[in-house]
Amino acid sequence: MKKSVNLISGILLTIIIFGLGAIASRIFHINSEVIPESFLTHTTILVFSLIAIFIFTKYGIFKFQFQKVKLKYYIYGGLIAIAATIFMHILVTIILKIFGFQIDPSGNGHAGIADFSPLQFFLFVFIYASICEEFLFRGFTQNFFEPLKSTGIRISKNIFISMPVLLSGVLFGLVHLILLTGNTSGPMIFRIVVFATTLGFVAGYFQEKHKSILPAIIIHMTGNLPGLIMIFVL
Repeated sequence: MKKSVNLISGILLTIIIFGLGAIASRIFHINSEVIPESFLTHTTILVFSLIAIFIFTKYGIFKFQFQKVKLKYYIYGGLIAIAATIFMHILVTIILKIFGFQIDPSGNGHAGIADFSPLQFFLFVFIYASICEEFLFRGFTQNFFEPLKSTGIRISKNIFISMPVLLSGVLFGLVHLILLTGNTSGPMIFRIVVFATTLGFVAGYFQEKHKSILPAIIIHMTGNLPGLIMIFVL
């Protein structure tokens, strides 16, 4: 598979799978006060991601690895995710203040926080969304871009961020622009896109390094932890 075709196909397939999830929640509705509409979105994303992973693995397009990872690496990944969360929060806050924007610290500018109860956020965002989105962006997308692994950005002698990690991270950040179709404020969307992209880099790096999606899922959950704490407190 040519690298150019691999790049275009990977981007299109990722957008299609994510788009199917968004469409599902608009066509079908759950009449439940407990299960949110986003459950349909993430379930659709998970199902089609698993189908894509199965097909492309079966025909040798890429390998989906699920290796055992030592506990200390989950801890390392979680700590790095927390550090990245704090750093990006400070950076984005500074940028927005420079341009005269404000972010409501209560999270009211983000429909994903304002519309969920603490239990719903814990079950359907902190846990379920983290799993579903990682199977798409790291399980499928990053593995699909595997032929581009030799290119990337070297941060230090021991840290190399490959192109698959970069691409899956950027796509993960950009798909959050779908919040533009809802009631989420512009400054909050900017914050979410930047944060999600950064978190995607960390999750992707640990998946590539340890050849397992499990650290990526834990890192994703860690990234959602501030939102979980905020919604329980406020």
